[in-house]
Amino acid sequence: MRVQTCRCRCRRRRGATVLEAALILIWLVVFMSASFEYSRLLFNWSLLNNAAREGCRYALTHNTSTTINSDVQGVVTSFMAGQTGNFSSFTVTVSGTHQGVSTPVNNLSPGDLIAVTVSGKYNYMNIIPLVPRPPALTITSTFQMVCEGGA
Repeated sequence: MRVQTCRCRCRRRRGATVLEAALILIWLVVFMSASFEYSRLLFNWSLLNNAAREGCRYALTHNTSTTINSDVQGVVTSFMAGQTGNFSSFTVTVSGTHQGVSTPVNNLSPGDLIAVTVSGKYNYMNIIPLVPRPPALTITSTFQMVCEGGA
């Protein structure tokens, strides 16, 4: 009679162990996927900032070109290294400022400001099924540099 009672307790304990492990594993998977997604967000944010900086450097040295807008867009897109697919509404804007007034980049003089703005809506991955994704996060990066040459 005593042996039978011990077996019954063992079976109940195994079921409790499986349930506890399942509950812990669910939260572990959620935490790991959230950590992965946050790291991916920081990577793409840093990449967007660096692409805007490189685009501004290119615009600074080639501001007399007539195709400056499309050239800067090409530089930024190539610097994003194929990660533009993580963003929807990805835009690159080049602008110039002469004495506080918005001026075409081709007509800037030394001492004027060139600004490159890169923005897009970051799309989160849907890692866990049946859990809705957060809404897209708009990320914008603007770099301004002083023009040293020009018209």
